[in-house]
Amino acid sequence: MKNIFIAFILGLSSVTYSQTDYSFVYDSEAFLKEGIHLYEEGKYQDAIKAFDKIVKNDPKFYSAQYEKALALSASEDKEAAKAFYEEAYNKGYMKEEPEFYMAYGSFLSDQKDYEKSEKMFLESLKTFPNSSTLFYNLALLYVRKEERQKSVDYLEKAITINPNHVGSHYLLGLIALEDGRVTEGSLALLAYLTLVSEGKGCENAILKLNAKFAENYLEKSKLVFSKSGDNFEEIDVILRNSLPLKSAYKINSTIDDVITRQVQAIAEYAVDHKMENGFFETTYIPFLADIIKKKQFEGFSYHILLGMKDQLGKKLSSQNKKITAFYENYISKDFWQVFAKRNVDLFGKQEQVVIYLENGKPYLLGKEENGKKVGKYKVLNSSGNMVSELNLVNDQLDGLQKYYDNKGRLTEEKNYSKGKAEGKRTKYYENGNIEFVENYKNDMLEGISTSYYINGGKNCEVNFVNNERDGALICLYENGTKKSEINYSKGKLHGNYIQYDNVGNISSTYPYTMEKIDGKVYEYYNGKVLKSEIEYKAGTISSPYKSYFANGTLKEETTYVNNNPAKAIINLANGKKSYETLYDKEGYVATNNYYNGNDAPYFQETLKRGEIKSALQFEPGKPKPTEVPVSKGTYVMKSLEGSVLTKGNYEKGIKKGEWNYFYTTGALNTQESYENGTRTGLARTFNPDTRPSSVFNYVNDTISGVYESFENGRLANVYHYKNGELNGLHKSFYPDGSILSENFYSDGTLYKSFNYWQNGTINLMTRYINNTPVKMESYSTEGKKLNEVDYTNKNGKMTTLYNNGIEIHEYTLTNGLFEGKYLVKDKNGKTRSESSFTNGIRNGKSAVYGPTGGLQVERNYYAGKPDGISKYYDIAGNLRMSDNYILGNNTGLLTRYFHNKGKFLEYNQLDGDIEGEAKYYNQKGDNILILGYQNNALVYYIKLDKDGKLTEKTPIAAQTAKIISSYPNGKTAIEINFVKGNIDGKLVVNNQEGKPEFEANYDMDLLSGPRIEYYPNGKIYKKENFKNSYFEGVQEFFKEDGKPLLTAEYKNDELHGLCKIYTNGVVSQTQRYDSDELIEITK
Repeated sequence: MKNIFIAFILGLSSVTYSQTDYSFVYDSEAFLKEGIHLYEEGKYQDAIKAFDKIVKNDPKFYSAQYEKALALSASEDKEAAKAFYEEAYNKGYMKEEPEFYMAYGSFLSDQKDYEKSEKMFLESLKTFPNSSTLFYNLALLYVRKEERQKSVDYLEKAITINPNHVGSHYLLGLIALEDGRVTEGSLALLAYLTLVSEGKGCENAILKLNAKFAENYLEKSKLVFSKSGDNFEEIDVILRNSLPLKSAYKINSTIDDVITRQVQAIAEYAVDHKMENGFFETTYIPFLADIIKKKQFEGFSYHILLGMKDQLGKKLSSQNKKITAFYENYISKDFWQVFAKRNVDLFGKQEQVVIYLENGKPYLLGKEENGKKVGKYKVLNSSGNMVSELNLVNDQLDGLQKYYDNKGRLTEEKNYSKGKAEGKRTKYYENGNIEFVENYKNDMLEGISTSYYINGGKNCEVNFVNNERDGALICLYENGTKKSEINYSKGKLHGNYIQYDNVGNISSTYPYTMEKIDGKVYEYYNGKVLKSEIEYKAGTISSPYKSYFANGTLKEETTYVNNNPAKAIINLANGKKSYETLYDKEGYVATNNYYNGNDAPYFQETLKRGEIKSALQFEPGKPKPTEVPVSKGTYVMKSLEGSVLTKGNYEKGIKKGEWNYFYTTGALNTQESYENGTRTGLARTFNPDTRPSSVFNYVNDTISGVYESFENGRLANVYHYKNGELNGLHKSFYPDGSILSENFYSDGTLYKSFNYWQNGTINLMTRYINNTPVKMESYSTEGKKLNEVDYTNKNGKMTTLYNNGIEIHEYTLTNGLFEGKYLVKDKNGKTRSESSFTNGIRNGKSAVYGPTGGLQVERNYYAGKPDGISKYYDIAGNLRMSDNYILGNNTGLLTRYFHNKGKFLEYNQLDGDIEGEAKYYNQKGDNILILGYQNNALVYYIKLDKDGKLTEKTPIAAQTAKIISSYPNGKTAIEINFVKGNIDGKLVVNNQEGKPEFEANYDMDLLSGPRIEYYPNGKIYKKENFKNSYFEGVQEFFKEDGKPLLTAEYKNDELHGLCKIYTNGVVSQTQRYDSDELIEITK
């Protein structure tokens, strides 16, 4: 039953305490860049290590695995590369990163595994149907497979969509020459030499073209290069008869060689070629004819020989001016407009277009008229897939423009007129829902703009006039209730700014007059209980700022002069002063006064512009405080009782080096380091029981790096932070160290979460977009998928079965979020839990029922926070504890009970701290011990005197004392031992005959071993087993006659195993649990 709720809470992470590099910052973007850079330097193993830093739940993980595969392929260990590719294929990585298929196909082709290579390439073709690189790789594969016709077909496709794909021109030219097609081969190689001017390919192409066509490439044609057109019979005859090589043929080049003569003949022929629709004539003939028409052949004849400039020497270098002129006057100006023209399918119609490049790849194609871009244009990504659909008139955007992501999903539609936004703009989420709709007039926002939630439902709406907000900006929650109302006038805040909580009550109000706060500002806990207040006049603070605890006690009061703080008093939850700060005229801290919780000062600091100048220590019985050195030696702050609270060093008035902060018991609270007054490096915090609480790293006062948190002495969570925000993988662990949950954050935003069964298999997976759950999957303990819920546009009543129908969840969704009653039943119709939600957050009564059908937890919520009395029952259904919350704050009476509903312990809490007297009782209801607390510190106890009365207070030093309170007959009523405020050792409560009623063992406040409660007749009511305060092992409950009532197996504080329910001492029902979830019910 826990699974559906865990989808909406965060998980954390962990690594070994002693081996952790806390300064390590998880940054997948940086890891990818580092790995690619190392790859480009040929440091493949180092690149692999960089890619391996990216964890699986990171959205960049699949890109990292792709890059890792490339690095392995480039290294010498081809077997490792092959194994990695196979693993990536089997694990489905390639479906997430489709370029993987292409890379794998290329690798397999190089390894001569042609059949599997073809399979990978064809799989890739499904995602990249317009990738010239993929077409080229397929062509190369078919050359190796001796399937040359397929090679020709794919090369021509590659060249059609990417005129700049030089490898395709080169390979097509070689295949054509080998097939005896000298004209076609020459045309393709000339295009290659025009685009490329160095490298072995250029040298080879030049040598191929320098061969006499009358004596070479005489193979009889076997391949089809064009289904129609491409009639080059006239020039073929000229070339085969060596007519251009005769002395009578005049050439326009100082380099008189076979290549220049044959190429000039082809170029001159191009001018008069009768054009049809053949591939070669439409692709290559136009640019050669254009060179002749514009009298650029001489420069061209030198340009195509640049690949052999070293061999030709001065013969070519003497023509550098003409080579440069050709490049500047033709290649840079005219060549592409001619060469890149293609007849291609443009939105379902064959059109002549110009293909423009970005970083050497096609990115824009469409029609031109009179040198201007007109009509529909495609914008392509590097893989050749369309990412924009543009409409242009005379080079300007005009009409509806559409934009897509790399997966082909529509992301935006925007209307333009003559290059300016005009009309509606619609932005879409990746799930297809509308993100927002705006309206434009003359390139400025005008009229109503509306935003929406990712799973459906209106978010915010506001009116614009001349690109400025004007009127009320109203935002709603997913269920349609008001979230905020902000009023604007001509772009300025004007009127009330009101925020509402999840339930619909006002959470804050700010009155504005033309961008300035003017009036009283209030914050509320629940629309009634005041949280803070302050008043402004025309933007200037005119009253003290006051904040309050949830019970109404003043928490802070700060006065201001000229908008700068003058004096601040911060109180404890009991209303007593904690500290007081005085400020100078410029708002800098001038004095800090510290108080002991009884309004008595114990320390004072004087500062100037952030630097400490002096300090005074107050001591009991001394009329004047003692000056504390601040510039020499160790700076020490103590309590009135003399306990060290703070210890560190200043340098020129600024904190430097290690600083330690202590509890009043002397136990270390916090340890941190400073550099130039800012927290830097490792920091540690500890619990009052001396066990670690957290370890983390600071960079310039900001948490950055690994953050570990501990629970009951064991490592429970690890967070990764980057510049103060959650970033990277987060894990939480069960008490035995096994994985409980994993979550991945990117710049503070939750991306994906996993919850695990105790056997390590996934229980629940939830995908998030902008912290909103969009998809949930649940799994069995064997890893079989049981449910999949897509929250997109989900509204109405839902029923979901868990654990093969053992649990039935009935709930209502409003725009993908829980709304109203949520009911969980078992297969027999017995209620397991019931709660209520508002906008996906618990609100109202909540109840959880145990194996017997009795209550386990009763609690009321207000906007996700506990509010009111909560009651907790043992697994047999008897009340064991109640406490009180005020809007999330643990404030009020806490009572622990015996099985007979009699009080065991009772005390008052203020914001989670014990305040006042804590009273222990026996099962008859007699008060047998009083403990006195002040601000959560144990200060005295009162035990039974010889007359059985509680009268005399005994002070406690350092919250450490062994206490035995005895009945008048000398029998021990209660025995309890405290060490630094923590129960340590045996806690025993006896009746007046000295027989035990309750006994438990503690290790510095943690339950350890059995906790036993007895009936008055001496028989055991319950025997619970603990390990570090977690339920562990078999828990047993008995009836007063000694017959078993219930037994339950626990592991890691969860029901895990068999729970047997007895009737008259005989098992009447057996329930099997796994990780606190009901799995099976048997009689």
